[in-house]
Amino acid sequence: MRVWTLQAAEVVATVRSTGVYRAGWDRVPLNLRPAYAALVAEMARRGIDCGSAPPVWCWPGRGRRRSVVRQTANELLSLYEWAQGRWLLTLDVPDDRTLTTSYSLWNDYLAYQLGSDGSSEMDWTCRIADKWDQSQVTVPELRQDWILRARLYPPDADTAARIEADPILLARARATDPGGGH
Repeated sequence: MRVWTLQAAEVVATVRSTGVYRAGWDRVPLNLRPAYAALVAEMARRGIDCGSAPPVWCWPGRGRRRSVVRQTANELLSLYEWAQGRWLLTLDVPDDRTLTTSYSLWNDYLAYQLGSDGSSEMDWTCRIADKWDQSQVTVPELRQDWILRARLYPPDADTAARIEADPILLARARATDPGGGH
């Protein structure tokens, strides 16, 4: 299955140096860990072994529709994450190593986990909830042999300006950019 994901530079470096990257539970907020644990259990039920790690999030396709990638990135990444730098990875993952679900229904499930209105049970099918919904794909890890393309993915002009205007974020961006800036 062709999918794409946005990842930090250290994730790309780990895949390049070791051949594989598995996410860490320290990256998952404490109050969302039960939902993520349920996702890992569903993946295990389907024969997808995440080991002791949470899954990696991807989206279907090749990541070539710029507007889709940009919109997804801007909706999901914080200024802090942008300041650290992001890489766009295009992957070819074996179908039996993927779980496709509804982004909207996942967020409803997370809302319930956080004590808001939402669904107490996750719909693990890939049923799309409405015309604004989209599929999301989780994989147990990133593997070097799955990566078809990797490229630095800079923020748009507005996001870059907001980082430039914040001295703390700007310092973070410069610390992670070997060129000393954007």
